[in-house]
Amino acid sequence: MIRTRLLGLMAALLLISGCTSGAGSGAADGTDGSGSAGQEKTAVQERVKLKFSLWGNDAQKAMVEGLVNEFEQLHPGVDVEIMTIPFADYQQKLSIMLASRTAPDAGWLAERMIPQLLESGQLVDIAAEVKGDPNYHYADIYPSTLDIFKREDRLYGIPFSTPPVLIYYNKDLFLEKGLKTPTELYKEGKWNYDEFLKAARSLTDPQRGIYGVKLVRDWNNWSDALLPLFWSHGAELFDSSGISFALNTPAGREALQLYSDMMFKDKVHPLPGDELTFDSGRVGMYTDRYSYTSKARAVTDFAWDIAPMPAGINGTGTSLGYAGVSVFETRHPAEAAELLKFITSAEAMRVTAQYFVPSRKSVLESDVFLRAASKPSPESIQLAVLDQIASARIAPGHKNWQQIDTKIQMLLDGLYTQSSTVDGVLGQMELEVNPLME
Repeated sequence: MIRTRLLGLMAALLLISGCTSGAGSGAADGTDGSGSAGQEKTAVQERVKLKFSLWGNDAQKAMVEGLVNEFEQLHPGVDVEIMTIPFADYQQKLSIMLASRTAPDAGWLAERMIPQLLESGQLVDIAAEVKGDPNYHYADIYPSTLDIFKREDRLYGIPFSTPPVLIYYNKDLFLEKGLKTPTELYKEGKWNYDEFLKAARSLTDPQRGIYGVKLVRDWNNWSDALLPLFWSHGAELFDSSGISFALNTPAGREALQLYSDMMFKDKVHPLPGDELTFDSGRVGMYTDRYSYTSKARAVTDFAWDIAPMPAGINGTGTSLGYAGVSVFETRHPAEAAELLKFITSAEAMRVTAQYFVPSRKSVLESDVFLRAASKPSPESIQLAVLDQIASARIAPGHKNWQQIDTKIQMLLDGLYTQSSTVDGVLGQMELEVNPLME
């Protein structure tokens, strides 16, 4: 407010100066009074500097940097700095930055982070900006993907990726062992956890350091690895009301025991802490989101493909990843909203479709997504991604998810160190997680 009044006063003084000096003043420097005022006002205007946060690998960051460069060209008065934060640390660091008023202006959010930030009132309502702009084509976004960001008539974010978890498999290893691939078994209606374990045992070769399967991308991100396993066996993390821990059941014990046996009994899965990756060529099957294709496409040493998750007694239990863009409570909400609209536009999603499953109908229902890259094939994408979305589920959220997540991860260490049994771990989780859900 003070700065605005000063600018007004300067403009008024310059205007008075121009009036009292007459036409001769303008003739002396080639400008008139109003021109001088305009130049003075432009000279003191500051550039808007935005910060945009994300997680992801180098290829995904480079893609976003390209989009940001385009945005800056369209908005020459705005500079955007990209902040990359590891996913495992993202929610905690973002919470700290928001509390200390050093947060980015806009950024990515995963489904588990959204309830906490909505509860704390740290997201900006963007409903008017996206619905009121006819060039944004808000109706092009699948309505169901917006539910997690909605509160009555308010809207706090736009999804840009809704990928199901799926199986990446090393085709060369399957061929070497004479095994049917997960894709072939799926087409035959036989792709289930029995066949999954048979393949894992056949593929495992201790002498060559080859494991049949790896469910874990990051040992500190248990939910992506284990929720599909729980759900496929009929187990739930929370009860239907979302107020009680519900995993300590026979179905939950069976699923967690299967995970433990893969590591310590059958030895078909790397041990806790082992950072062996699928792109090393020494993992037969690996579960991850579709976004992992950004790394898999760089593989040249072996052939690979994707397939749906195997089925249990309760179906595949496929979890649907979710990532959206939100504007945070910072200094430049209007400019940040423009950046959000650009990053989630149909044009931008045609670019991001090479790694992310778009939430816009015009992109997902066209060949743009199916043929965004040479691998995987359109048929594999149809089977493993598009055909699974309808039955996939978004991971449950909670306003205290950060604490719940940390607690479950800590208690899983009892399983990883073999200092506790599956029953013991689940019983302790029930005791220590329930108080966090109140």
